[in-house]
Amino acid sequence: MTHASSPLLHADRLSVARGDALLIEELSFALQPGEALHVLGENGAGKSTLLLALAGLIPLASGTVAVDRDALAFLGHDNGLLPDLSVAENMALYAGSGVVADPQTCEALGISKLSAKPARTLSFGQARRVALALTCLPEKALWLLDEPFAGLDTQTAQTLERVLAQHTARRGAVVYTSHERGLAQARNLTLAPRGDEDV
Repeated sequence: MTHASSPLLHADRLSVARGDALLIEELSFALQPGEALHVLGENGAGKSTLLLALAGLIPLASGTVAVDRDALAFLGHDNGLLPDLSVAENMALYAGSGVVADPQTCEALGISKLSAKPARTLSFGQARRVALALTCLPEKALWLLDEPFAGLDTQTAQTLERVLAQHTARRGAVVYTSHERGLAQARNLTLAPRGDEDV
């Protein structure tokens, strides 16, 4: 007899406001191990706001999010690198707080070629690669990624697709926003815009 696995993420009647605007209203979904969810929508629909809410970084207007915060890795728009430190120094700083990038992911994303460069000299795509290496940690079951493909060239984007697919194959789960690309196996969640603000 097989037992259904518990969802890694469960949103129940989730509503989120920004200022006076209710961007997300009564949204419910569950994400099982091995699943990917592609959040779609026009600018202002609340894609980034949804990820921030799921990560527990902004308050909910109503509803609940059930998730193991210790199993969660989040990447927002900011790549989170200190500009005056080299890539290697930034990664050592993260390692000091317990965030150790996976060597296979670093190799796949070509991080060693960037290690001596000061973070301020990186292109956005290069900085994104470093941030992804620090976020896409195999030991974290749930990855929340806001525009992970932004700034990546085609080859690196294809590499990232493989990294995400490998994570779901290991029974991890991914929630991501992207205008550029989508994983073939991902479910789509489309948010409708409720205002003019780009969030």
